[in-house]
Amino acid sequence: MVAESFYKRRKISTLNCFVDILNIFPLNYYIIFLINLPPSVQFRFIVPLISLFVRIQHKASINLRFIIILYEFIIMTEKSCQYLIIGSGIAGYNALKELLELKPNSKIIMVTSDRYYPYDRPPLSKYYLRGEMPRDKLFFESDDFYKRDNLEVMLNKSVERIDANLKEAILNDGSVISFDKALISTGGRPRRLNIPGSENALYLRSLDDADRIREAASKGKNALIIGAGFIGVEVASSLTTLGVRTTVVEVMPYIWNTFVDEKVSRVIQQYLESKGINFILNESVKEIQGKIATTSSGRKIEADMFLIAVGISPNVELAQRSGMQVDNGIVVNEYLETSARDIYAAGDIANIFDPREGKRKRIEHWNNAEYTGKLAARNMAGSREAYNFISSIWSDIFDLHIESAGETRNYDEYIIRGRFNSDNPNFNVIYLKGGIVRGYVAINRDYSELEVLNKLIEGSVDVSNKKNSLADKGFDLKELLK
Repeated sequence: MVAESFYKRRKISTLNCFVDILNIFPLNYYIIFLINLPPSVQFRFIVPLISLFVRIQHKASINLRFIIILYEFIIMTEKSCQYLIIGSGIAGYNALKELLELKPNSKIIMVTSDRYYPYDRPPLSKYYLRGEMPRDKLFFESDDFYKRDNLEVMLNKSVERIDANLKEAILNDGSVISFDKALISTGGRPRRLNIPGSENALYLRSLDDADRIREAASKGKNALIIGAGFIGVEVASSLTTLGVRTTVVEVMPYIWNTFVDEKVSRVIQQYLESKGINFILNESVKEIQGKIATTSSGRKIEADMFLIAVGISPNVELAQRSGMQVDNGIVVNEYLETSARDIYAAGDIANIFDPREGKRKRIEHWNNAEYTGKLAARNMAGSREAYNFISSIWSDIFDLHIESAGETRNYDEYIIRGRFNSDNPNFNVIYLKGGIVRGYVAINRDYSELEVLNKLIEGSVDVSNKKNSLADKGFDLKELLK
């Protein structure tokens, strides 16, 4: 009777009954209830009730109005797309371009922790650092390119976790993106060294890093670079061009030790020394105190600026938190698929099985990032193409243009074409294994020659009966393709 009279006074309706039920529980009950719901349940089952809640908001208690506001906030933070690209480096940018061409009507979202739209990184250590390239020329596209209906680029954001089963990405601000297929192309970050006093050392990976180095170079007279890989040597040549006396300390016995063999390295080193760069090999920096660095041999080196360039560490934390297989990068198959369904990886972060070399490898080079970004996009769009690529690297230091492709460390013989000296190098070292062309390192050679060598590597051409001719500068390498 009490209930009956109560509802008579309230103008009995299903809506009023629902309001009364919701007002029974205290506010903390709803909060606990919300926290324990997975995002997919919140968005796919409860969020449709928002329309009902809004209708009754003026009838609800403070508790219920709080819940309504909270749900309205949640629903506004959900996004959805067909293709999600995480990372805006070379791989991510090329994947984006490929998807825009292949799937022009599909919704694409790119999430990047960078505060800039995609830009080219190789010039950072060279032309941009030396002031030879204006800042705006670094960017692949104008800002207007990214302002289209089917594309959203989220700058200064990061994906914290991916639920592969629900196909949802949870961002650092708590928002959620649901997707059909996703690409992880987050690259890597400069590897840090635990050297006492190195807290203020510079690193180079981003545009902001390059700006900091430019500023330091404008004020300093002496620089110390730790690491003689590509970045270290390129920055050393740029700083020397700017008039900064530069010393490079390398723990290995020769420079570029992961890219070229010792004989080529020595020629390049001698050339760089003739330009004014000082190399200290077989030593490491143990401590930095103010402007003085101490090496493992006790040598003291004075510098105004310190740069650490000892490679990168792949950004695998997202994959780890999301339960994907990780081993020196994100493990992918020949189609660039990770261990999670419909999630791909490309660029510096992808650990790929190379059937040509019969081993897994993670490649930190521009053209591999470009290739894998496009390949991943095509496979995301429905293709089924396997990885088949001969990665090459290049560098410009002073007036040398250096290119390398294929396997340059695992060989049983080599052939030199051209002028192999440090005064005016112009040569091509061709590496063979079992008589088959496996790779090359070229300095200041014509690109047409390199194109032929790339085809020889791709075709695993046996040149056993032509080895003597390879060293002859008058011999046309195209003859080997017939």
